[in-house]
Amino acid sequence: MKSLLIEATDYTPYVCFDKNKGIFEITGISKPSNVFDFYNPILNWLEKYMESPNEKTVLAIKLGYVNTASAKIINYIIKKMEIAIRKGKEARVLWHYSKLEPDVREMGENYSHMYNVPFDFKAYD
Repeated sequence: MKSLLIEATDYTPYVCFDKNKGIFEITGISKPSNVFDFYNPILNWLEKYMESPNEKTVLAIKLGYVNTASAKIINYIIKKMEIAIRKGKEARVLWHYSKLEPDVREMGENYSHMYNVPFDFKAYD
């Protein structure tokens, strides 16, 4: 399975889902004009990955801004991490947030209470 790489734009995040390393990164701003057009390839890739996940998977999210439609998709991506856990694998979310954006930390905290996936929170300036 090839890694998934999507370069960032002014409206969409950088995405790097590296199957070999088991590290999935979503970084930047997420406010695409059509959230489904942007996130569908990511969701399709993730579905295939979860058929045979690595022993350890880390989802690293570092989003400065997330619109409502993107937040729903991020929620769904986090939920998918539970599949790896149910298969006896280790999965966790590394949630980066700006010290200046408490709403982003709160969003991550809300997600952490919704799913059986461990979260680590990291603040940055």
